Amino acid sequence: MENKVKVGKIVNTFGIKGELKVKAMTDFPNERFAKGAHVFLQYHGETLSFEIDSHRVHKGFDMISFVDMRDINLVEKYKGLMLYANKEDITLEDDEIWASDLIDCEVYDKGVLIGTVSDFYNQGVQDLLVVNHNGKDIMIPYVDAFIKNKDVENKRIDVELIEGFINED
Repeated sequence: MENKVKVGKIVNTFGIKGELKVKAMTDFPNERFAKGAHVFLQYHGETLSFEIDSHRVHKGFDMISFVDMRDINLVEKYKGLMLYANKEDITLEDDEIWASDLIDCEVYDKGVLIGTVSDFYNQGVQDLLVVNHNGKDIMIPYVDAFIKNKDVENKRIDVELIEGFINED
């Protein structure tokens, strides 16, 4: 899904009127899931577009419904799928980057290549880089204490890890 960015994951349905329980993957869920906003999902190899009909927050999850999809039988099949938005519909500040742009960046610890970024997670409290290091995934908190420089154009991230952070066993 080129030119799209993940904004959430449909974790379940809620009630019988087509409402979906979404785990947001965006810092701005009120904008991404606002009435009239458009989201996309990949279903059986096809990109589907939906207009948001309603949005509310319930017990830490974003509850959304789509226009003309107000029946559980119409939306149940989308459980577990990722929701996307158009990148060009979202304006970033000068110091912000897309998490997806970090994927495949080489990660260097004090100048030594330790691996490449395979994923990026928002754990609510902090973001985590998933770095493939010799066939194992290591999680590096995406905070200034560890991340010293990021150059997404050249696909390079410099980190400064504490001793023992990487278990070589």
